Amino acid sequence: MYMNKKNNKIKRGFIPQSIGDVVKKINKKFTSKFGKYEFIIHSNWSNIVGIYFSKFSEPKSLTRLPDFENEHGEKVYKNLLNVNVAPAAALEFQHYKNTILEKINSYIGYKAIIDLRIYQNYIPKVNENNKIYSKTMQLNQNEKNSINNKVTKMKNNDLKSSLTDLGEYITKNTK
Repeated sequence: MYMNKKNNKIKRGFIPQSIGDVVKKINKKFTSKFGKYEFIIHSNWSNIVGIYFSKFSEPKSLTRLPDFENEHGEKVYKNLLNVNVAPAAALEFQHYKNTILEKINSYIGYKAIIDLRIYQNYIPKVNENNKIYSKTMQLNQNEKNSINNKVTKMKNNDLKSSLTDLGEYITKNTK
């Protein structure tokens, strides 16, 4: 008689995880997109440049260039902020460039950004909440039902609503 020493049980494809571990993975995807300075600039852009320029400009990225070496042999970098500006507002934006730099550095706390690089690009129209809406970002009834079915057995209503909102947000952004 032939004995099979392998365990022929079907292995589970899903291993239970804590919510904290799952949320860490999701947050890591979003937080790795920006550094500390970029996050401060992106989140406060309309306060820094004002209502007019926030409609016609957006921060693109931060460029770090080596400036010099200090007495310990470490490289010191200078930071340049790349900004997309609509062509209609580019000249006026350049005129207020020094004022905008001062405001950015006051938000950060010291002179972290040395200069602005202005790129003339068209800026998409945004809603009052600075979110671009389209028909593809709406969930259909099947998607809503699928999300709600996964949390129906939960007893904590706050956790249930939070997970439902998180599921809807993730589903909208993966479309």
